[in-house]
Amino acid sequence: MEFPPAKVFDYLVIGQGVAGSFLARALIERGKRVLVVDDDQRASSSRVAAGLLNPITGMRLRLAEGTEEVLKNSKALFAKLEAEHGKTLFTPIPIRRIYDSEKERQLKASRYESPEYAALMSEDDVPNGSGTNIADEWGSFVISGGGWVDLPLLLDLEATWLRERGALTSGAIDADELEPDGKSGARWKDFRFSGGVIFCNGYKAGFARYWKWLPWQPAKGEIVDCATDERTISWILNRGGWAIPLGDGIWRSGSTWEWKLLDEIPTPELGGQLKSGLQRFFKKPINAKLVEHRAGVRPCVRGNHPFCGTHPELPWLHLFSGLGPKGTFWGPTCSALLADWLCEQKPLPLRFDLRREVPR
Repeated sequence: MEFPPAKVFDYLVIGQGVAGSFLARALIERGKRVLVVDDDQRASSSRVAAGLLNPITGMRLRLAEGTEEVLKNSKALFAKLEAEHGKTLFTPIPIRRIYDSEKERQLKASRYESPEYAALMSEDDVPNGSGTNIADEWGSFVISGGGWVDLPLLLDLEATWLRERGALTSGAIDADELEPDGKSGARWKDFRFSGGVIFCNGYKAGFARYWKWLPWQPAKGEIVDCATDERTISWILNRGGWAIPLGDGIWRSGSTWEWKLLDEIPTPELGGQLKSGLQRFFKKPINAKLVEHRAGVRPCVRGNHPFCGTHPELPWLHLFSGLGPKGTFWGPTCSALLADWLCEQKPLPLRFDLRREVPR
């Protein structure tokens, strides 16, 4: 069957969230012709995420393998996009981790003995030693190298960039409409894609029969923006949850975790709880007014690394998902690695390759 040139591409990318945007750009910059199809879901997890870039995370204060390079890659891409778009996208700001117990303090002390951890951690501040309104009765320390990314602005700017190149259209794709075309090519309606189809549509990729076998663990999360009278603190605060100072007394705070009810509808009572919970970061009472309440479903997966790569049995199908709450951290690095795999067959590191889940 002959296809008109306007209907022929190298890749079909499903979804223009963080994964789809970063990967589409990486492929286009490698000379590939890409069509991104997005369903315009304004409540997608990428658009409601906080955009945190935090190198040391979780109750166990984990530092991911290759963190130094991953941070470098993320910041390099954000700087490039800022220069290209003329907008500020990444705000570097230290993260103050507030202890909740003596056990947590001891864990940090053991981590601090490692040079790679110590390079990103400050020494402890004594309880109530920060000289601010922060409630740190067990003390705290500062994590460097982090910050936050304005993801809605980034995605809007990248959408414009893609449209200017004829690489983005609105629409919904039913996975059953996809057909193989040769060994690695694919067809969708009257379009042909010589390199196949890449699912970048977050947790929804797990609904497609092609990817159900992977160990998905999606989780709904909710965050709030609150207007307050607390304007003196210039750290991101992390204590179980987190709070980001956006400026002018606006704080973004979250986040909740829900594994059963997976929808993108804010839960009113949780909005109130998140607003009230903002107080736990501060010693003195703050006046907080709820400005915005958002919800989305994170594409979390078993383990600590995203899913990248090609279906083990269907070479025309590819996947980039599982970024969870760390899209700003993993996204730039994994999109470049996957683009190198697709364009040059450079092997993916096993920790990112989805075929790590194939029984051996």
